Amino acid sequence: MGNNFLNAKNKPHALLLIESKLCDLNNFVKNYMKSIVSSVGSKEWSQKIDDNTYYDIIRVNGYENTIKKDDILNIVNQFSKTSVESLGIKFYIIYGIEFATSQAVNSLLKFLEEPPVDTYAILTTRALNLVLPTIKSRCQTFILKSDLNIFTETFKSIKLNEQQLKTIKNIYYSYDEAIKDINNNDFYDSYELALSFVKNFDNLAIIKQLQEKFIKLDYKQIMLILKIINTLIPTNPNIIKILENISVNPIKILLFNNVWSILRGVK
Repeated sequence: MGNNFLNAKNKPHALLLIESKLCDLNNFVKNYMKSIVSSVGSKEWSQKIDDNTYYDIIRVNGYENTIKKDDILNIVNQFSKTSVESLGIKFYIIYGIEFATSQAVNSLLKFLEEPPVDTYAILTTRALNLVLPTIKSRCQTFILKSDLNIFTETFKSIKLNEQQLKTIKNIYYSYDEAIKDINNNDFYDSYELALSFVKNFDNLAIIKQLQEKFIKLDYKQIMLILKIINTLIPTNPNIIKILENISVNPIKILLFNNVWSILRGVK
């Protein structure tokens, strides 16, 4: 199915990719862009995309920061200028379009409706129900399915126990994101903190230490820890509710105490 889509001659100018857990997102996006540039140019352009040296690509990551109006206006302004690459094809990739503000969405809609010539939008989401209908109606959607064969191949040489592997399967959408977090120890550090939190909820001395560490974490690390906790205990609607409603700038001490209260209730 994926190859058929990539090989299709007529590519949409706006594509909405629906991510599944452990789908091969980055390779698909790269191959999608390569299929477009190779249809009108030589192999040199595909190689530039492989090497990350194709300059007419703008990326915005809603999984790391809320997508604001200025992020969209930057795309519009940059793509109103002459292409850097002589090929003239431009791409903008917005990861996590569901995390765009209403002002950002309004700015994006017109750009989607009237795209400049040879400009391609690639949007991604992990929660299609949170993507506004006005965005969905202007894009062709494509579901990126999980690929556990890649999972087996990717992680067979990495020292992870069974519970850690299960955790990775449950919380990560991107292979590259998982590998990055493993290589820089973010996954291991977050896993150990989450595990200690779950095991020592009734040890006030340890809880105090964990609280001090927790309030120094950034939003991404906090989200990772909460997702790991959700895999270590039976599915708990209260943890899920926190994950669904957490703000980018949470009150960390209050959040920690809420999770601690939930863990005490579970046990």
